[in-house]
Amino acid sequence: FISVSNRLKRVAQRELCSHNMEEVAPVNDWVSQGSDKEILEERVAENRARLKIHYTRPREFFVARQGDIKLSSREALECSTELRPFKDPTYDLHKLEHEISIQAVTPQHGRVVQTPWQRKVESAVQAQPTVVDVRKDFTRDPLTQEEQNRIPEVTDHLRAVYPRIKHNLVQNEVVPIFVDDFNQLEDDESFIGHKEESVLKEYQSFVHHTWTKGKKITSIDWQPKSNRIVAISVVEEIGFTERLSLSRKVKSSMVIIWSFSDPIHPQFVLEAPNEVNIVRFNPTQPHLLAGGCMNGQVVTWDIGRAQEQMKTKSKKSMRATVPGAISPTAPSGSPGDDREGDSQDDANILKIKWTQISKVETGHRRSVNDLTWMHDHQESNFDGKLVPTQDDIQHQFLTISSDGFLFIWDVRRDNIRNDKLRKTKQEAAKSSTGELPWIPLIKVQLSKIDGTGDIAGLRMFSEVRSIDPYRLCCTTEDGEFCVANWAPQEEKKETPVTMDFGHIDKENKTPLKSVSPGHFGPAWSVQRHPVKDELSDYYLTVGDWSFKIWQIGTSSPIVQSPCQTAQMTCGRWSPTRPSIVFIGSDDGYLQIWDLLDRSHEATIIQSVSQSAITSIEFKPPTDTRNTRFHQWLAVGDEGGVLHIFELPRILVRPHAHEQRNMEQYLSRELKRVNYFGVRWQIRKKELEELQARLQQEKLEQLASAPIDDKNMPPPPVIEEEENPFADEIVFREAVEDFEKALEENDEA
Repeated sequence: FISVSNRLKRVAQRELCSHNMEEVAPVNDWVSQGSDKEILEERVAENRARLKIHYTRPREFFVARQGDIKLSSREALECSTELRPFKDPTYDLHKLEHEISIQAVTPQHGRVVQTPWQRKVESAVQAQPTVVDVRKDFTRDPLTQEEQNRIPEVTDHLRAVYPRIKHNLVQNEVVPIFVDDFNQLEDDESFIGHKEESVLKEYQSFVHHTWTKGKKITSIDWQPKSNRIVAISVVEEIGFTERLSLSRKVKSSMVIIWSFSDPIHPQFVLEAPNEVNIVRFNPTQPHLLAGGCMNGQVVTWDIGRAQEQMKTKSKKSMRATVPGAISPTAPSGSPGDDREGDSQDDANILKIKWTQISKVETGHRRSVNDLTWMHDHQESNFDGKLVPTQDDIQHQFLTISSDGFLFIWDVRRDNIRNDKLRKTKQEAAKSSTGELPWIPLIKVQLSKIDGTGDIAGLRMFSEVRSIDPYRLCCTTEDGEFCVANWAPQEEKKETPVTMDFGHIDKENKTPLKSVSPGHFGPAWSVQRHPVKDELSDYYLTVGDWSFKIWQIGTSSPIVQSPCQTAQMTCGRWSPTRPSIVFIGSDDGYLQIWDLLDRSHEATIIQSVSQSAITSIEFKPPTDTRNTRFHQWLAVGDEGGVLHIFELPRILVRPHAHEQRNMEQYLSRELKRVNYFGVRWQIRKKELEELQARLQQEKLEQLASAPIDDKNMPPPPVIEEEENPFADEIVFREAVEDFEKALEENDEA
């Protein structure tokens, strides 16, 4: 009975639960468990009035210290100061304390581990090979008659099979048959573009908050015979109208020389009368520099004495090279920030004034765009002939400008002829100083071949060679690639030309020998291939959205890269890899093209800066056979930052037969360009013949027309674009429709 009652109770409970599940549960009120108190504790509430502090200082304090305190009449809102984010070590996040007990004790367990051990037993094993001799002993078992009859058959078979077996055995010995060929198709370790070793490592970066920050780096040059000194020239990033308004004002500029030993403060600062657009070290005298200004002046500097002073100074006196050093003349306890400390350090940096400067009247009429020193220990004579230097030291350099002139300068003022100094001596006698002005040795006007004016030279590359020492390749602001010969008339040689179309000067009326349109805008870079003799006739130009490779004698590029999304601003050949080109773009990326690997896209694209890249320059290699050889690349951007990159070994060491493969690649592209040039002439001639034949057929068709059509009055002359009956068939159909309409009207 008790068990039956328990079962009935369970059934009743199940029915009651199922009935309650169908009803909606009531909503209870929210009961605080203490979280609202924690929120109120975290809230910050002001429990007192705010304090106001007013600082005053007697006027006598400022009068007594006029030299130490500088007051400004500008409003506080006009003075902007850059505040960079930094981590404050004194700031800590305060949290509420909670009483929590934590026990971090690992439980201990007792376990027993036993390793198997076997007893050592001395044993010996001896194996005796079983020798099986397949040869037959004819002395014991003579041959049967059937076997003797088969001897010639076996001999013939062996003679037929022996050469094949011998060939296969030799092939198996030479060719590794057990090596998987598909595994050998894996990319070589020296292949670039997908390995971690192909990434450029930034060694150092240089920027100065006063002299370089926010300015555009226009040129970079490494000091010869030194691996750790770089010179840069910077200009203000302003528009043409603003620069034109500032051209009448006197404004000085600086050329910065950085050393790897101090990335914060420049080693030297070279003063210039105007913004310097290009600067170059003397290859034989590293302490001499020459630069070209935006107003057309040419300046030279000598840092030899300053470098000697830096070497002889003690470490205590070399405070300008110590980061964060404070001048001893600064007042103790004076208020100031980090910028004031930097300005005190900048005051200790040695500033060097120019040694020679040309007058505005005797220089270029426009900005000096490029400058290069003469090479191969040769110099120009008074009449323009190249002669060997007497002391194996370079004293002359070339400058090119947008005014269409090429100037040759000599740093030795006494090397200019007296007849050229006749007028300048008179001007010097009238001046207060009495110094002779510095004038160019030779002026060469680069007039266009068609006589429409002068070219606007932008970049040039001139290197004296035994084949054609007077050759000069340059680019213009219109994107043209020009080849010039500035030799005197009696020493001019004909420039070899392989194609008959293009602007070519065959009468020697101008120093320009050929002018070829290449880019849709200014061509910012031009450089000859660094491999001498074999690839010395190939030049690289960079402009608009592509780069091009030219050969002397052709009027069109033999290699042209596809147009990119960003404009290309500078480019250089790799000094050690014949097939690699480095390109900088205005989006801050550095593109590395391996023409033997892929010519339709860049092999490596690496982000360098957020600003546009404006200049790149390699450190000339010294000894590439050294295992510790490092290849340095200097990259300058539009923000005034100089980046120094160390190239990986993959981008430095050339591949096997890379130079030969590059020569074959360029020769194939040259043949392709020549073939298309010839085919274009043939197709043009065929088109002219086709047009003449169609014209003749049209005249014959008109001559064979009916007499009525001949006697009809000619239609009014209407321009072909507005005449709907310009087509002869349409005109005849319209005439027939008109005649039918007339007949129907007559019948009606």
